[in-house]
Amino acid sequence: MAHARALPTAPTTGCTAMMTGFDRPHATRRRAVWAAASLCLGIASACSAATVPADTMMTKVAGQAAARRSGVPAPAPTNAGHRVASRVIGTTDRRLGDGGVCVVNFVYAGRAPESIFWEEPCAGVTARMMGRGELERLGRWARLDAVERSFVAGMPGGKVLYVEGGASASIYPIGTGGTTYEVSVAD
Repeated sequence: MAHARALPTAPTTGCTAMMTGFDRPHATRRRAVWAAASLCLGIASACSAATVPADTMMTKVAGQAAARRSGVPAPAPTNAGHRVASRVIGTTDRRLGDGGVCVVNFVYAGRAPESIFWEEPCAGVTARMMGRGELERLGRWARLDAVERSFVAGMPGGKVLYVEGGASASIYPIGTGGTTYEVSVAD
């Protein structure tokens, strides 16, 4: 037969003493634990910062404060050059199920690259960025309702992905949820 053993009690010094307020109501206990944990983490980070020479820390802090005061914007990320303008990256034929599809890879300015599938071989597909004027010349603008027109107008650079195949055409604006969606403009 197993005997019940008493669990060892934690010492009640330092941070542990502040975190063991089990004689308090639940909400107060939670705040006490949060405050104690913040204090302990603050002490720990202060201790680790003490190993860095003080003059180095002061130079960094002064430089950061001067940069914030000058009003000079932060430098642009160096790897964002490929996302400066909206563009079609390329098209690729793929086998999907029993038929072939055209994968259209594109990017809108400031966003990550995206892909759509068009259910025709790439040889019969046109994919490019178009603005309102080009859509009007093709007679596609009239097919859009007021909300869809506002989405196209709000696109980066005023251009939207336009994909046309043998039997239909669509545009791919960014909706209110921040995702790209298909709007048919020709059947």
